Amino acid sequence: MNLFYVYFLTKSISILILLPSLLVILLTLYVSRKFDEVTSNYEQLKIKNEKLIDEKINITKKYEDYEQFFHTFDEATFFTYDYGQNKCKISKGVENLFGYTQKDVKTNKDLFKHVIHNEDVHKFEEAQRELMVGNTVREELRILHPDQGEKWVLFKAKPFKNNDGLVIKVNEQFEDITRQKELEFQLKRLAFFDDLTDIPNRKMLDRQIQKALYRSKRHHHNFTLMFVDLDDFKKVNDTLGHDAGDQLLRDVVSRINHCIREEDLISRIGGDEFIVIFEKTDLDEIEQIAERIIEYVAQPYSIHDNQARVSLSIGISMFPNHGEDKDTLIKAADKAMYYAKKNGKNSYKFYNDELNEMEVTDKSIFKKWMEVLQSTFK
Repeated sequence: MNLFYVYFLTKSISILILLPSLLVILLTLYVSRKFDEVTSNYEQLKIKNEKLIDEKINITKKYEDYEQFFHTFDEATFFTYDYGQNKCKISKGVENLFGYTQKDVKTNKDLFKHVIHNEDVHKFEEAQRELMVGNTVREELRILHPDQGEKWVLFKAKPFKNNDGLVIKVNEQFEDITRQKELEFQLKRLAFFDDLTDIPNRKMLDRQIQKALYRSKRHHHNFTLMFVDLDDFKKVNDTLGHDAGDQLLRDVVSRINHCIREEDLISRIGGDEFIVIFEKTDLDEIEQIAERIIEYVAQPYSIHDNQARVSLSIGISMFPNHGEDKDTLIKAADKAMYYAKKNGKNSYKFYNDELNEMEVTDKSIFKKWMEVLQSTFK
């Protein structure tokens, strides 16, 4: 019994002696494992941090590129409106295009009412209404630069909606298209205006007559056409030269314009032939205008230190009495002009049905004259 007790006591003492060592070993193993976990987490966090740093660098670079792009173009201006955050971002191009600083545009909400041309304000306001209902807009507008005067801009804008269908953001762009518009106007002028006199040519005249006839038929008012031909214009060219003749044509156009109303239109259809169209004019008023033109045009001209004189013959046709379409009215006015030229020149004549007989007679005389010429050369 004593031996067993001694043995048990000895084992117990051995265990008690070894227990701290075991605890140390276990604690060491635990700490080592936790250290490995922490080290692993640290390495993962380090990798994530490096990725975040790289992403931040990329985002910063993209933002800088965006900022550089946003402020690069002097002839274009970009606007971004964030209605959710109530923020507005404007590119620096606004200073060159509109003539106002970014701060001026941001702080003065009514500035655009002064910048947009009065005649185009309604187009800009309508575009804003379209944006608010989620429609993309594209519009050409005139603006008034404080130093550079009138400019043309192309206004483009696109709205963005949230999940509820409400517009939360709008991106807008104003692009300077002044040079393009000037070229467009020049090309249009070349197509529709006479190079020498800078008045509408035959092509423009055809359009204007058609429009005027539509209005006359719709509103039941009259329409008058004058066919004007200069008398003995060839003499001026032969005696003073073609440059003098060109100047005379410009002076004649200026005098005719002085005799008609602002809403009336004069067009050059040939060398020294012109057509003038009138709307809402009665017979007495047309007669007064014709007399005024004849009197004023017949006064002497001073051209290149030389004096020149010229008169004109006018034929007049009126809608609907003398025709209801463009070609009929022009032919009628041409016949009346030819009659005025044959009967003394420097006068005007209204078309009437009797002039048709004169045309038949003249054609028969012309035919006989041609027959004589043909027989002579046989």
